Amino acid sequence: MNMITIAWLFPIIFMIHDFEEIIFVKAWRERYQQERKNSKMKKKPFDHFKSTASFSIGVEIIFLIISLTTLLSVIFHSYYIWYGLFFAITCHFVFAHVRQAFQFKHYTPGVTTSVIFLPISIYLLYEATILLEYNLMEITLSCLVGVFLSFIIFYTLTSIESKLEKKLIDYSNK
Repeated sequence: MNMITIAWLFPIIFMIHDFEEIIFVKAWRERYQQERKNSKMKKKPFDHFKSTASFSIGVEIIFLIISLTTLLSVIFHSYYIWYGLFFAITCHFVFAHVRQAFQFKHYTPGVTTSVIFLPISIYLLYEATILLEYNLMEITLSCLVGVFLSFIIFYTLTSIESKLEKKLIDYSNK
């Protein structure tokens, strides 16, 4: 396996994972409405969800960021940001979806692909580390930058999701 192949698996993994969320989140929220209401969880799963359309816009923006990062990494043979973002998504599988499903005690959208892609992603990160010959400092800095960027991207998108929803409603009413 070469680095270019590994790099392009990242946007593919991300989209397959997010397709699960896009497809199931609306029906899941309706099915588990009472369980969500009765849950003692501080942050309930998909509280930020407004609609499939606005959620999909957020997914599209993240996909474009991941794809552009992958493309630039491949072109310039510099994978620091790519590595960090892939690490962040891999952590997201565990700390968002798997943990959330255990706490909620039911299926949550995204957990199935998280469980499937977690070992694959860990393996791909391992292979990338070998191919890129990153030392511990490079791995640590790359991962910290990737997690930091992921938080910025996620919180920016969730904070503008209501605005995106309003624009979609305005567009449909014209």
